[in-house]
Amino acid sequence: MEKSCCWRYHCYWWALLLFLVIISWGAGKGMAAQVLDYDEVTDKALRHAHDIRMSQLDINISRSALKSAYSLYYPTISARWNTEYVKDLTDGTAQVNAVGNTVFVQNTLYQSAFMFVGNYNLFDFGVTQKKVFIADRDVHEKKNIHKQSVRDIKLKVLNTYSNLLACYEELETKKELLKLSKELSLTKERLFAAGTISRIDIVDEALKTVKIVDDIDNLAARLKSLLGDLSFLTGEEYGADAVKVNRFRGHEEDLQDTFNPENTPESRIYDLEIEKKKAELQMLQRGLLPQLALYSSYVWYGSHPSELDTSAQSVRSRNFSVGLSITVPLFEGFKTPAEIEKVRLEMERLTVEKERKLAELSNRYAKLREAGKAYVQSVANQQNMLMQVEEKLDMAQRLADQKAIEWADFLNQKMELLNQKLEFAKTMTAKSATIRELRILSLSEAGD
Repeated sequence: MEKSCCWRYHCYWWALLLFLVIISWGAGKGMAAQVLDYDEVTDKALRHAHDIRMSQLDINISRSALKSAYSLYYPTISARWNTEYVKDLTDGTAQVNAVGNTVFVQNTLYQSAFMFVGNYNLFDFGVTQKKVFIADRDVHEKKNIHKQSVRDIKLKVLNTYSNLLACYEELETKKELLKLSKELSLTKERLFAAGTISRIDIVDEALKTVKIVDDIDNLAARLKSLLGDLSFLTGEEYGADAVKVNRFRGHEEDLQDTFNPENTPESRIYDLEIEKKKAELQMLQRGLLPQLALYSSYVWYGSHPSELDTSAQSVRSRNFSVGLSITVPLFEGFKTPAEIEKVRLEMERLTVEKERKLAELSNRYAKLREAGKAYVQSVANQQNMLMQVEEKLDMAQRLADQKAIEWADFLNQKMELLNQKLEFAKTMTAKSATIRELRILSLSEAGD
């Protein structure tokens, strides 16, 4: 009995221990740092972006509109049923008369009619063709807007990620500097106690420490804000306290300068919009010309002087008609000339807008290209400075070990190295972001 109780007791404690281990492992896993990578973040943003999804829907909508435009090439056929009661107010003394499509009978009766009516546009001087052309150009325009949306999302992600990376690396450097600054403050307190430095040196070092703490708080707030911006782009949540931002991967020096403003989505969008306006202008001009159409109808008719049901049941084939119609717009209050003038002015405005937009893109690319060249030289200079600071730190390390210099001087040299590494990292991040932006602008060519 005692052995059984002891065995149950041990099983209980082993189960409790296993449960605590599982909980601890799960909590540790939940606290694991989120690792952000630029390429993965970009892929997530492209899948999540609302603008891209809406532009894809716009393509499908414009394709549906193109199908609707093609329907103008086909005849229209409709069926109609009429049942009515006619009261003759002349007691049968009037004759049967017709005014337009309305026939005035001479008797009081119920009458019913069923008819098929068909219409077909035979010739309209290419107005229908221009309508289909406009719908087709609109599909291509929406495709280029989709390409533009993809490129813009890539640029937004690049800008946000580069700022996030620079902020993250500066924050991590500031944390290291804070440790060294605290250690330096303690060292200077010991030197003050030994009477080798003044109280002012301690106060100055304390102020530097407070400044670093303030920088860390500001950088942490900015990091959280940038993570919020990235979360909006990717649709995922990121914790500022458990995140690691990887540097850009790959080589940036293999960029081919193939940028041509005429090959950008903006240029193609404006070209397509101008083509649509030209087609609209021709459509308005040709709309003033005669239009030839074919029409036909087949009618079943029945009537009865007093019974509605009998009039519907007695419906029989009555007549068939086919004919040609020519429609010529003679006067519409000068509406079409005003619309023609409006479309011409809109074409001129689109031409000016295109020139301005392409000039902005060319100027932006030229600035980025010059900045990229400057960053290449700056990276070389930063590397030289970093090597010199590292050599200086090695010398300071040896001198400190030999008690040739104070430990405080060595800590200052170490802090200088961290600051120099931070400047180098900032320059590398800016260079990588600039080269990638140039590549995005160069490779975002327009579609057909």
